[in-house]
Amino acid sequence: MTTQETPTRVITVGIGGATSSGKTILAKHLQNCLHNSYIIHQDDFVPPAEKLPIDEEYGFTDWDNPPGAIDWDRMAAFLSGLKQTGNVPADHQSFDNYNNTTPVPIEDQAIEEWRRKSERIASDHLEKYGEKLVWALIDGFLLYWDEARTTISSAVCLKSWLIMLKRIVSDLDMRVFLRVPEDVARKRREARAYYTPEGDTWHDPPHYWEKIVWPAYIRAHQHMFEGEDVVNGSPNGKVKDLILFESTETKMEDMVNVVMQRALSFNVNAK
Repeated sequence: MTTQETPTRVITVGIGGATSSGKTILAKHLQNCLHNSYIIHQDDFVPPAEKLPIDEEYGFTDWDNPPGAIDWDRMAAFLSGLKQTGNVPADHQSFDNYNNTTPVPIEDQAIEEWRRKSERIASDHLEKYGEKLVWALIDGFLLYWDEARTTISSAVCLKSWLIMLKRIVSDLDMRVFLRVPEDVARKRREARAYYTPEGDTWHDPPHYWEKIVWPAYIRAHQHMFEGEDVVNGSPNGKVKDLILFESTETKMEDMVNVVMQRALSFNVNAK
């Protein structure tokens, strides 16, 4: 049997959290630890700027409001296809290479040890079940947004969003969330520039953080925590088996170890 004919089993690892919480850095370390893996960035499903709402008070484009900040239909369809084939389409474009992140190094030895373990597990699985294992790391600032809390009377289109979002969350085999204090996230974000789908550079204009970014983050995640307390609350179980990290209190290497232990012990035969 050739590699192309070998069935593929995709294990999806969701990595969510606020902007500048360390999601992408963690995902990149995990990719180095997993021999057959790739990263899918939710930012790659941002719609064109002309489809985003304009803030009436300040006149700037709103890139963070959950219902419109992501092309949910396209992302759900993409992830569904990914789970079925194990392949990223050749025409998929990612803008992550243009975005700057501050390195948070971990020991090379730790990466090498996890990579050897993942190779061994994948080899054993292939021999035993005839399936190639692939790990898909999906990072996103709105990955767990679920507007199930929106009233059904809002609009018919919201029902389709709800279906898509439930499918996105339920299709994740593992769910990780990085929490970060507001002042830390703001300082990190304001030191960065972002690239839009049109290839332009975006810097947050004055008042964008307190008017748009942080309120949108709170709205998008309050359903996940006790008392809707996104800043200090404990997970309430609505996002199943959520792994929560306080990213300013937990070393990056410790986060990698926790996720890798779970990823390599995941029951791949649980359909």
